[in-house]
Amino acid sequence: MRRFAVAVSLVTFCFAQPAAGQDGDLPLLTDITAIRALSQDESARRYPVRIRGVVTHFDEAHASTLIVHDGQVGQFVDNPVNAERAAIWHDLHAGDLVEIQGHTIRGGFAPNVEAETVRRLGTSALPPARRIPYAALLTGRYDCERVEAVGVIQRAWLSSGHEPQAMFADVALEDGILRAQFWSYGARDLERLIDARVRVRGNVGAIFASTEQLRGVSLLAGRTGDMEILDPPPDPFMLPLRAIGNIYNYSSAGEVNRRIRVRAVVTSRVPGRAVEVRDFTTKSIFQYIRHVLYVKDQTGSARIETEQTPDVRPGDLVDVAGFPAVSPGKPILRTAVFRVGGAAREPLPSPLPAENMLSAENDAELVRVDAQLLGVVTGTSERVLVLRSRTGDAAFEAALDRSRDGESLAAMRPGSLVTVTGVYSYQAGPPPSFRLFLRSPGDVVLLAAAPWWTLRHTLVMLAMLGMAGAIGAVSLKRFTTRQQHEYLAVLSERNRVARELHDTLEQGLAGIRLQLEAVAGSLETSPETARQSLDVARQMLRYSLEETRRSVMDLRSQALESRDLPGALASLARQMTLGSSIVAEVHVDGLVRRLDAADEHHLLRIGLEALTNALKHGKPTRIDIELWFRPTSVALAIQDDGHGLREAAEISASHFGLQGIRERVNKLGGRLDIHGRPGEGTRIVVTVPIGARRAAAAPGRAARGRPWTLREFGFRLSALGSRVAGFWGTRARIADTRQPGAESLEPRV
Repeated sequence: MRRFAVAVSLVTFCFAQPAAGQDGDLPLLTDITAIRALSQDESARRYPVRIRGVVTHFDEAHASTLIVHDGQVGQFVDNPVNAERAAIWHDLHAGDLVEIQGHTIRGGFAPNVEAETVRRLGTSALPPARRIPYAALLTGRYDCERVEAVGVIQRAWLSSGHEPQAMFADVALEDGILRAQFWSYGARDLERLIDARVRVRGNVGAIFASTEQLRGVSLLAGRTGDMEILDPPPDPFMLPLRAIGNIYNYSSAGEVNRRIRVRAVVTSRVPGRAVEVRDFTTKSIFQYIRHVLYVKDQTGSARIETEQTPDVRPGDLVDVAGFPAVSPGKPILRTAVFRVGGAAREPLPSPLPAENMLSAENDAELVRVDAQLLGVVTGTSERVLVLRSRTGDAAFEAALDRSRDGESLAAMRPGSLVTVTGVYSYQAGPPPSFRLFLRSPGDVVLLAAAPWWTLRHTLVMLAMLGMAGAIGAVSLKRFTTRQQHEYLAVLSERNRVARELHDTLEQGLAGIRLQLEAVAGSLETSPETARQSLDVARQMLRYSLEETRRSVMDLRSQALESRDLPGALASLARQMTLGSSIVAEVHVDGLVRRLDAADEHHLLRIGLEALTNALKHGKPTRIDIELWFRPTSVALAIQDDGHGLREAAEISASHFGLQGIRERVNKLGGRLDIHGRPGEGTRIVVTVPIGARRAAAAPGRAARGRPWTLREFGFRLSALGSRVAGFWGTRARIADTRQPGAESLEPRV
């Protein structure tokens, strides 16, 4: 019959007429089965809906969580967006017959309906509650169905996220656990319903995550007063005693999901921490704290989980009542209550066998093991020792609560040999492992302290020595490279000076000697020729003096030894204007950096020459020296407010100062710009490429050397002619006056 109804609904859905309005291209859905046939993506298209059914669940405390049932299936309805159009919403009750108009929306787990208008049509009987197996509920196909379940309430708690609070309870069925939700409950329900066997009716809900995947099944039950208590809970401490070793043993009359009571001695306690969990499904906040007791009787050991404050010590005899549960290790008792009944002899620890170290049989037992300390990790709630057993070679942790902690554990060095005593907690794998819970710092006994000098210290020292060696090697290489550069600079300067002296001073002096010899040979015979030779010798002497002064000025300035280029220019400008009213300032643009020695020297000499010319010829009151540092070039500008240049021809004149600046700019492969008018001062700008740009700008200049200027070429040509004329005149005179045995006066060229 149900399959037939679903088929009819699908046919109705496919052939329904379009509705008017913004959803005019989508069919109107009037059957809940058609809505449930939609996928989540399809429901997000906002199909228009008009459905009629009876309210089977409504949270009257929060005016939310409405579920309506049309006799076939149920449907979850979200709160209306416009509360005024659905004013009756806050007056709804279970059993009301309503008509709802709205549209479909994407739900958290299944398609939902968002109400726009709600009309009450009357009242109706609730549909009968169905008995559905828990495994079928996990499929999600019975979402929003009204069902009936019989089980035992094992735990109850309140939400803490908003007011009024809702009550939640874990109802253990024979094949699973439902989470029941009640919006109406009594003050004592949290205690009086624990371990009660009840029949509860409600609508199936889904416990889902943000990924829209099912995580469990809930039951929207409404009121605790509507529950039927089939078997009231017994007094937990009047239950018959059970031996720990008999929990979950075979029994033909075993009872399902009920409390049991054991009497045992406390071996350890592990205080819990309050945990706050945000439930995505209900948007509620759950606060939960779980303490752990480990107890032991003559038949075995067990783990006890309780929300009761464990104000006990090892050796206390306690009565414990809780719900047994299967774990990867020993059976545990959950949601337990206990009371102290006296004191007993504290159980002695058992040695942990090496051949059976990773076994669930050791779970909850008090054990002792010899191990090597690998490290200590300090957390906010506990201190954890990372250990490795000496016999089984298994790594494990031993934890101690910080409230009972001692600084002696933190002082232990890795590598120490210790004996630890604690409760074994089996950790299911893969791979399996275990953890020990320590009771006090006395559970760790130091057998042998680790030596201070360890492998770790050795590795650290080697790393430090390696780092120091690397730094030293780099420093030595940089020092050697700098020394080589300085040596090459000195050698280059020495060769340059030797070349300059050979090309200028030596040749000039040789020419002067020949001219003087010509004067001596022709003074009596031809005074006019002697006078001409003497004039040439005088010019050559003047030229030699100028070349000598230029060679001396080309030596590296001492100002650059302790300062960079801007500092050297500023120092020289300050010295040259000291005691005068002239203001000379240096301005820098860009990141200052050191240049090649030759570049810095020539730029300094260019600036000094321009400064000298301005002071000597311009009569300025202010001189500005500007330096621009760029990635591929350096520019130097000297601006004065003096007399300026009288005419344009003066810029290209062969004055020694400007000529020297041009020669230095040519050596650097740069560009020289001179601007000046009478009365407006003079501005000299030198732009020099650096690095690869300079080599590319003048590829053959370094090989060819500095080109001769016109003046230098004239002097060299005059000197060469004088030398040739003097040489042949002397030879003719000697040939006429030579006598046998006389010393030869022929010059050695």
